[in-house]
Amino acid sequence: MNRYGMLAGAALTVGLASGSAKADPQVLGIVASLEPQPLTCDESGCHADLTAFCLERERHNPLPGQVYLPVANADIRVIGLHADGSTITLPTTPYLQFTTRRGFTSIEASLDPTIYRALGLIGASIFVGQRVSLLPEADARDTDPRLAEEIALATGPNRLTAQQFYDDHGADSDALRLTSAMINSLPTGYRREDSDGRVWAAPQVVSLETKVDPAGLAEAAQMHADCQVKVDVTHHVDSMRACLEGSHDRLSLRQNIDLWNAIGGS
Repeated sequence: MNRYGMLAGAALTVGLASGSAKADPQVLGIVASLEPQPLTCDESGCHADLTAFCLERERHNPLPGQVYLPVANADIRVIGLHADGSTITLPTTPYLQFTTRRGFTSIEASLDPTIYRALGLIGASIFVGQRVSLLPEADARDTDPRLAEEIALATGPNRLTAQQFYDDHGADSDALRLTSAMINSLPTGYRREDSDGRVWAAPQVVSLETKVDPAGLAEAAQMHADCQVKVDVTHHVDSMRACLEGSHDRLSLRQNIDLWNAIGGS
């Protein structure tokens, strides 16, 4: 196992064991958008996976289904599309909900189907600005309530340091953006044809290709190529989406380890 593999395992083990089940999980950051990313809309509403990362190493990882709330004045916008081509920009509250799916490396943004229909929308996209942070929804049973000073540190200095690892242009941050766009262009179920390379033709992927660091484009392309082998040749993974999710999460975790080291975490 390489250095990052060992660190990743250690980081996950420490994170999961470091807090009680009733203590608040970590404050998270979300990667800034280069452009609005489309939400996938169906009978269950509109949703998209966003790249997330941990801003509090000493707190435990969020379990799947943990609800998060944006900090005050977080720059997150939903752009709704009407049939006549007009758009409407919605604030995060009360329209958007954030819920964890795979620990601290990804969070799902969702728009309730009743709201979607009531607004008469035919499509929607999401834009995340710089230095956005999310707080876990408060739990009355919390045995270790978070102090105001903790929140200020996580969403202030820690989030500012995180900007260079996640928000700014770079090979790894842009590879995360592209991989996230590929993930969101794929269905959640198994389909063999999704490993044939057509994911690169998805509009949100094509659009990002012209805006990212060339090294990030090459890194994302290599992750996709590796997943083609894992899905079609070795059959280690049963779908392209599942494989890309794993590749995305490992890359985000490596970035998080570098962030913790920059912050001074042990």
